[in-house]
Amino acid sequence: MNIDFLLGYSRLLRKCRPELRVIITSATIDTEAFSKAFDNAPIIEVSGRVYPVDVQYAPLGDGQSDAYTYIDAAVDAVEQVVAAGPGDMLVFMPTEKDIHETRRRLEGRQFRFTEILPLFGRLTSADQQKVFHKQRYRRVVVATNIAETSITIPGIRYVIDTGLARISRYNPRNQTQRLPVEAISQSSAMQRAGR
Repeated sequence: MNIDFLLGYSRLLRKCRPELRVIITSATIDTEAFSKAFDNAPIIEVSGRVYPVDVQYAPLGDGQSDAYTYIDAAVDAVEQVVAAGPGDMLVFMPTEKDIHETRRRLEGRQFRFTEILPLFGRLTSADQQKVFHKQRYRRVVVATNIAETSITIPGIRYVIDTGLARISRYNPRNQTQRLPVEAISQSSAMQRAGR
């Protein structure tokens, strides 16, 4: 909502100050729509490293009991990837509590030569920095959506996505902000896959 407001305001501001230049960057933006909204502004495409991404979709509860949760599914997916071959993993969880529970379960599996690292906003800076240092062992980084857009963790080969996140919502009735766990958008899922 804040970004939408800023884009709308900058569009109005450009009418008063035509010399003002606005640069909008995004990996998932609808470039044609934004170009039209800003008077057919030029589109400059900057290609980064492009790697093929193979997406495997495993719906929750596919042949599982009702007690099977997204944490169970993520832990099982990590186990499958560990058996498949080498490479660091990034696992997206919606909450800090889910990260702790997932980490506890993964550590209980006692994977050989594997380090399980948490990553969330309230983690100390020193602990957050651990995910950026290449280790001797395979890393499994269990993170919130902080790892979706704001940072790039080196060496990630596999992404396991629960498809959930805490998303800030404003309730106009009570005039309060809340953070419910919701399904992420398709563009967020694409952004996560590219991590």
